[in-house]
Amino acid sequence: MDVYKFAMKMEEDGKNYYNSLEEKSENKGIKKIFSMLAQDEQTHYDVIMNYQKKVEMPQDSKTLEDAKNIFELLHQSQDKLQIVLDEDALRHAMDMEKKSIEFYENQSKMSENLKEKEIFNKLIKEEKEHLFLVETLLNHISGGILQGIESAEFQKWEIEHL
Repeated sequence: MDVYKFAMKMEEDGKNYYNSLEEKSENKGIKKIFSMLAQDEQTHYDVIMNYQKKVEMPQDSKTLEDAKNIFELLHQSQDKLQIVLDEDALRHAMDMEKKSIEFYENQSKMSENLKEKEIFNKLIKEEKEHLFLVETLLNHISGGILQGIESAEFQKWEIEHL
């Protein structure tokens, strides 16, 4: 299997996994986060496919910014979450994101094509955002209550990783 087919399969698997987590969640805000992550994975798939066809890259994802707003709304409402998700599912999502990051980092290092490196680096950045969101979600669902995400936490992450 070539690198592009492997990467596309990895993104497709990620999309399907986030879609399944979205279906299992009963909270609208959490469902929206998983939906956005699934959409991003589809976009990554499309970026790789389009690169092969020499089509322009799409703009950066807004998922981190949108998720921040959802977390803030959840904090304000102090809703108890009825999440069917378990920690194992979120840990699995974190592992998937870590493997994606590692894969794209390796591909970027090995590539001698500047455009290809640019695409891999864009995917690395977005997968790191996904990892951050999943880790944050896992950390904040303990006890069945989503604790607020302070803007400073998101800002700190953005400064360190952008």
